[in-house]
Amino acid sequence: MQLDLNFVLAVASILMFAGFLAFFGYLIFHQQSLEPPEKTGAELIEQHYAAGETIEQPTPYYVAPIPAAPDPLEISANLDRKILVGAGMLFAVFALVGGYFFTIFVVRADASSERWRDKVASQEQLNKSIERGRNLYANFCFDCHGKTGLGQSDPTRKDLPGLPLNKPTFKYDNIKSDPTKLKATTDLITLTIERGRAKPPGSISMPAWSETEGGSLNDEQIQQLVNFIMFATDQDWADIVTVRQHTSGSEDGHLPLEPNPPKPPVFTGIELGKQLTLSNPQAACVTCHSFDPNTPSTLPQAPNLGHYGTEGPLNDENKAKKAAGDSDYLLHWIQNPPAVKPGVVMPAFGTAYGGSLNDDQIKAIIEYLLSLK
Repeated sequence: MQLDLNFVLAVASILMFAGFLAFFGYLIFHQQSLEPPEKTGAELIEQHYAAGETIEQPTPYYVAPIPAAPDPLEISANLDRKILVGAGMLFAVFALVGGYFFTIFVVRADASSERWRDKVASQEQLNKSIERGRNLYANFCFDCHGKTGLGQSDPTRKDLPGLPLNKPTFKYDNIKSDPTKLKATTDLITLTIERGRAKPPGSISMPAWSETEGGSLNDEQIQQLVNFIMFATDQDWADIVTVRQHTSGSEDGHLPLEPNPPKPPVFTGIELGKQLTLSNPQAACVTCHSFDPNTPSTLPQAPNLGHYGTEGPLNDENKAKKAAGDSDYLLHWIQNPPAVKPGVVMPAFGTAYGGSLNDDQIKAIIEYLLSLK
């Protein structure tokens, strides 16, 4: 295992500084032991009597010779050497601290650095982000995208409404060599999580998760999910169930270990027609028509349908069919407009004519249109 250079420098600086303090403590203590004591007038007595003994007479009968005092030149030479050693240690401390700040502000400031210490730090941050993204997935994405992120492509769970996330085209290692594709994929995943994905009525739409879109996840949490989807290993995906096992939830003490996808809403009648008309990408009526009486249609030749219930039919062909007693004139019109009015830009929507709506869906749209008063 490689050690971070900053860690090594920090430890070396601390050890050197501690040694520096210990050295000067020793220096002060040792210097005091070498210097002759200051004369007090009682030197002769101190030399004759041991410490703590009682002096019964002011002057001793016999006094031992006074030992020679240390040579001042020798003391000065020793002190000079100690000062030089101490200065060298102090310089080493400053050099280590300087090296530390050099790696922080110069080496690491190079965003393109490929040095191992930068890779280690970056990889550690990414690993932590992937781990947190895994935990978020286990709590918020599990029921729709499944235990292993296969979503609708999971052969054992065809009822999952979520699209597959654990797939090769989302893997960073597979697309990193193509910067354009990498950016497009990253943006797609990020924006989808932030804004959600609407689906036709009767299907489960993905909600918007970003706080700015009314969701519950901040930007950092969304980035963690993106990192998990793009960088997670097979083991990371396998750990999803383990995370749920250790997350408190139901009466069993943990979250359910099998996905429980939400059930799609069931619309009928006018409400179904409204959903098909306004939010179904297969019908896309709002692409051309306006359903607000005060707002013009996007396509100028497309009539405003805001008051269709009282003003329809809106073209001569349909008016003639209604006057002739054709109660299904509007059904025939939506099924295949060019057959009623050749040259019209409105395409056929009936499945029998290549469209995407069956007769029951078209009848629900008609019921909604007739309700617009």
